Amino acid sequence: MRASVRRNAVALISLSVALFSTSYNTWRNQATEAHRNVREASFKLLEQAGELQQLMQHRYYGGDHTQMNWIAGWGHATLIRDMAPLVSPAVQTRADANALKPEPAPRFRQANRRQGDDGHHAELD
Repeated sequence: MRASVRRNAVALISLSVALFSTSYNTWRNQATEAHRNVREASFKLLEQAGELQQLMQHRYYGGDHTQMNWIAGWGHATLIRDMAPLVSPAVQTRADANALKPEPAPRFRQANRRQGDDGHHAELD
């Protein structure tokens, strides 16, 4: 047995080096891909935040209050919130905490009304 190990020592060392190299290369590729994903998501977040800022400034200062600006703004805000977990848990936490939520539809309260002598309704509350 010892003799066969000595005869094949170079082959065993080569096999060990090959396995180690393949394992390291696989780990390195995965780490590089993860860093690329974080970098791409970060740039996308910055891009979307800039577009959202331009849209909101156009809406606020330009007086363009169309429904399409509102919809486009929420599209940017939602994409920012959805891509935040790809950057880091801290960014996800901040995005969730700062996420703007659409305002609920206004509630109209039912007022107690009575008809006055002049035929008009008066609020009792």
